Amino acid sequence: MQIKRFIYATIDIRSGLPNLAAYQAGGIDAAPLELVCHRDIAAVVSAIDVTQFGSSLPGEISTEQQEESHRAHLLKYQQVNSFLLEQVGRNGMLPLKFGFTASDNDEVKTVLENAYIQLKTYLEKLQGSVELVVHVSWELPKILQEIVRDNPDLTAADPVQAGRLLFEAAEVKKRKLVEAIHGTLSPLSKDYSDAPLKTEAMIFNRSYLVDKGQEPLFDEAVDSVATEFEDILTFSYIGPLPGYSFVNIELNQGNFAMVDKSRKLLQLPEKASWGSIKSAYRQLILAHHPDRNPDDPQAVQRTKDLVAAYGIVKAYCQSLPGFSEEGTPSEFSFAKEAVEQAFIVDDKGAVLARVKGSEKPT
Repeated sequence: MQIKRFIYATIDIRSGLPNLAAYQAGGIDAAPLELVCHRDIAAVVSAIDVTQFGSSLPGEISTEQQEESHRAHLLKYQQVNSFLLEQVGRNGMLPLKFGFTASDNDEVKTVLENAYIQLKTYLEKLQGSVELVVHVSWELPKILQEIVRDNPDLTAADPVQAGRLLFEAAEVKKRKLVEAIHGTLSPLSKDYSDAPLKTEAMIFNRSYLVDKGQEPLFDEAVDSVATEFEDILTFSYIGPLPGYSFVNIELNQGNFAMVDKSRKLLQLPEKASWGSIKSAYRQLILAHHPDRNPDDPQAVQRTKDLVAAYGIVKAYCQSLPGFSEEGTPSEFSFAKEAVEQAFIVDDKGAVLARVKGSEKPT
């Protein structure tokens, strides 16, 4: 037997601690859920015997029994996170990748410390939001018949040429359908993420990050677009879910590495005021926004990278004393020593902000 801590999610606890006892089913193997706190965030964990997993955690699943165990544990992981979304989603709830374990609570605290900036950034992004998934499939033979009916000249060419023209026409139609669906749903979301198409018939597999208050409007928009294309498309709508598709924690990078990478992306010097940070961000967003670069396929990704970098820099600045959204006259240092000294762990695992004016947490 090898007991470790299975980490389900991290949560924002500034508004108080959740009542984990309310979830009487417990975690995997009915183990009681626990909180491991660090500054203003906490990890939700439970004890687990990792030897029973075999290869049912990430890795190959070699037997039917292991596959069944994997499905059961994955279901429990999802159920716990759905409970947490209901309990604390409005404050910020961040699911970690299934199978994330630590040797003990001290190691959990170390994870929270090392990834604090990333976790805070994602918690801020996911605060009050849910993930809604839209799958769309079509019947290609039916689509091809429609194309031929509307463009009879396509079949006049030799069979090889006709096949190529039909394929190209189908691709154009697919692109237009995807643009129409996304154009209806995107204005009601904060972000979106594409997943691989699972079947040949699937043309759309996109997750949307939606404010909880916007969910009814998003539901109506999905109903509307599904009705509009009901003769040729089949829609599947899943959610609300925790923001699984909007989390990409890089635990191999510490706080400084993340802050420094983001600072450089925003083209900031090693010292900058909050006003100059916001100004630099706005200028870069305007310069690289897809609306201003319609012929650049990388514009969307560059804009997302800038938004993510700004979120990390903001999380770092917010963690320092004297920060104010309205404007802070003093400059923030992004030097390695300054960033690392802002996150020092004492012998109890609590982080001390070693900057002037800070107070040791009780």
